[in-house]
Amino acid sequence: MTDDHDESIALRRRYADYHDAIVDKRFNSPFWVRRYTHRAIHQQIVDKLVPGESVLDAGCGEGVLSCLAAGAGARVTGVDISTSNMTAAHALAESMGVDVAWAQADAAALPFGDNSFDVVASSHVLEHLPSVQEGLREIHRVTRGKALIAMPTCLTPACWALLGGDNFWRITKRTPYAILVGMARTAMALARGDEGPNEGYSDQEGMPHVWRFPWIMRRHIESAGFRITRFEAGPIVIPYAPQYLPFLRPVQAALDRTRALPVARNLGYGSLAVCEKIEGFAG
Repeated sequence: MTDDHDESIALRRRYADYHDAIVDKRFNSPFWVRRYTHRAIHQQIVDKLVPGESVLDAGCGEGVLSCLAAGAGARVTGVDISTSNMTAAHALAESMGVDVAWAQADAAALPFGDNSFDVVASSHVLEHLPSVQEGLREIHRVTRGKALIAMPTCLTPACWALLGGDNFWRITKRTPYAILVGMARTAMALARGDEGPNEGYSDQEGMPHVWRFPWIMRRHIESAGFRITRFEAGPIVIPYAPQYLPFLRPVQAALDRTRALPVARNLGYGSLAVCEKIEGFAG
C-alpha cells in the first residue's frame, strides 16, 4: 500500500514538471494525418457543447480544447497539473482572443465544490492517472449532470502502429511490421485479461498510457456512477496513406462520419462516451 502511494505521488510530481508541446506536435502538426486526428478529437467534444454552459476541461494540457470550447460560446475553466502546460494555455488563450479561467490542479483532486459545472470534459487524460477511478469519481462529483469522457482504445490500426513502436502519420523503417506487432500486443493483453496494452508515455519511464478495450472503458465509467447515452469512435483513422495520397483524405473524412454506428464506434483512435450523472450514486 505504501509503495503504491509513493509511486502515485512520484508520478504526479513528474507530470507537474512535464511539458508535451501539444499544440505544435499535434494540433498544428505538419503531418496531415496526425493533425486531422487531434483536431477531430477536440471538435467531436466541442460539437456536443451548448453555448452558455459552464464547462470544466479536466486535464487541459496546453488548453486547446478549453480555447476551442470558449470560442464556441461555453464558459470554460481549464485545469492541468503541469506548470509549463498552464503557462502555454494562458498564452494560447491570449493568442486566440478567448476568455478561459485557468487553475493548476490534479485531475484526481479537483479544487471545486460538488455540482460546480454543467459539463465536465476529459479528453485523453484518465489513462495517465495512477487510478482511472479516482479521476472518474472527481468528474462525477463536480458535474451537475453531463460528462464527455474520451480515452484511447485499442481496436484500430493507428493504435497498433504506435504499440508497434512506430507512428501512424509517416512511413518509417518500422512501418512494414509495426501494425502486426501492435496487433500481437493487443491480443496478448486480451489473453492475459489486462485492461488493454500499455504503450507508455512519450518514452518517459514509468509514465502510463493504457489503450483500453472499449468495453473496459465503458465498465469504468458506469461503475463511477454515469449512464452512457452515446458511445462513439473518436475518430476513425486510416494510418499513413492519406499523408501521401491526398485523394484519400475525403475517404478518411467519410469513414470518420460512421463513428457512431454500432460496430464502427469501437474502432476509433480512442472512444468518446457522452454521459449523464446518476444522482445519489454510491459506488
